[in-house]
Amino acid sequence: MGPMTDEPQSIEEMLAQDDEREPLGVRAALDEITCSAREDDVVVTVDLHGKLVGLDLGPRAMALRPSALAARVHRLVDSAARDALAAGVRVLADVLDEPAAAELAADLALS
Repeated sequence: MGPMTDEPQSIEEMLAQDDEREPLGVRAALDEITCSAREDDVVVTVDLHGKLVGLDLGPRAMALRPSALAARVHRLVDSAARDALAAGVRVLADVLDEPAAAELAADLALS
């Protein structure tokens, strides 16, 4: 609960409290998260926020029609972004109490 209220704490408040205990550990762990997804000759890598930070296209990928390649990249980015978000929730679960971590995962539809 937040100070002097009956309202539940926000994620930001919980992270701020964690910063008081371990200022760099959680944030550094979150900043380091990247996830990749691969299909045939296409590999994408995203950060915690789902931002594309790496794209490898092999010869077979370059032979695809542009619309097919775009669809594949989009699908892979979505998949890698879900994995990155789940990894972030696991990092936060280590510092949040179990009900808060479960609520976060449910809110993000990761359960």
